[in-house]
Amino acid sequence: MRINKLKFIRNIAICIVALFVVAFILNMTPGYKRDKYKDITNIVIGDTNFTEDLKNLIYISEKGTIYLSEEDAVNLLNCKIYYEKDYNKTIIICADKVAAISGTEKILEINGAKKDILETEVLINNKIYLPISEMKLVFNIEMDYIKDNDVVIIDRLNEGIIKADVSIRSDIQYKPRGLSKVVGELNVGDKVSCFYTTSKGWRLIRTEDGVLRIC
Repeated sequence: MRINKLKFIRNIAICIVALFVVAFILNMTPGYKRDKYKDITNIVIGDTNFTEDLKNLIYISEKGTIYLSEEDAVNLLNCKIYYEKDYNKTIIICADKVAAISGTEKILEINGAKKDILETEVLINNKIYLPISEMKLVFNIEMDYIKDNDVVIIDRLNEGIIKADVSIRSDIQYKPRGLSKVVGELNVGDKVSCFYTTSKGWRLIRTEDGVLRIC
């Protein structure tokens, strides 16, 4: 009876160890689970992919204008938004700027000055969407859309970002660990945006295609 009990405990211990090994391997290996953001437009702001935080899908018009819903603009771009019913305008307050835009005129007002724009706000699924790429001055941002990867990149101009040309070929790791799988490489002349460096010397970078990587 005692021998059977010891065998049972041993088998349980082996199972636990095996589960830890499998979990470790999966954690170190890219591509073991489906990318739930693969088929939608991603948004990367600085050194973080905020796609998971989107309340509504990003809309990109036929003219290439990038739209965010008002709700997402508030959450991601640190602004306040109000609707002025008497003037049929949306008011955006961001840092030292007050802007106004409507769905009827292709005009953007910033601190009282008027600016012609190509496209204005639109209504999608009963949600008001703002033409963010027409409003970069309001939010003090730079932005780009990488069509091949379906990624919108936004950089806040008041945050320090180091942009560099790669001078030495380097491997790109999946995780900031020595045993992590190599998932790519940086070649001499590649352009990257550089962010923080860990205490162990790993650096977070963003490649031109909008992908955040460790090297």
